[in-house]
Amino acid sequence: MKTIIVAVDGSDAALKVIPYAAELAKAYGDDLLLLNIQSTLKELGMPVIAKAKSIMNESEPSISTKIRVGIPAMEIVTEAKDPDVRCVVMAIGKGRQEEIGSVSKQVLELATCPVMLVPEHAVNRV
Repeated sequence: MKTIIVAVDGSDAALKVIPYAAELAKAYGDDLLLLNIQSTLKELGMPVIAKAKSIMNESEPSISTKIRVGIPAMEIVTEAKDPDVRCVVMAIGKGRQEEIGSVSKQVLELATCPVMLVPEHAVNRV
């Protein structure tokens, strides 16, 4: 069984990604890892993880949560190096829709696994 990492930063755009990742996990029979990165204290990520987890329901795939401390792109890429990671799913960014955010761009450039970027205006068709 593989894991799909969902990078959540508490933004609405990041939360909208969760249903896509859950559907992908169901299709593959994978687990989900809701991953939050904080620059200083892990405790600061707890409300973000709780909000992200509240979007899931009973019929969703198995989920786990993790909060890492450090530089967001580096921590996401480090987590994604695990051979059991299928892919990373994240919002395209918090800025204008036409632009890829800096963290998303860095993850795309550095990740050794597939990265799926979901624009905020995407319509969930699952």
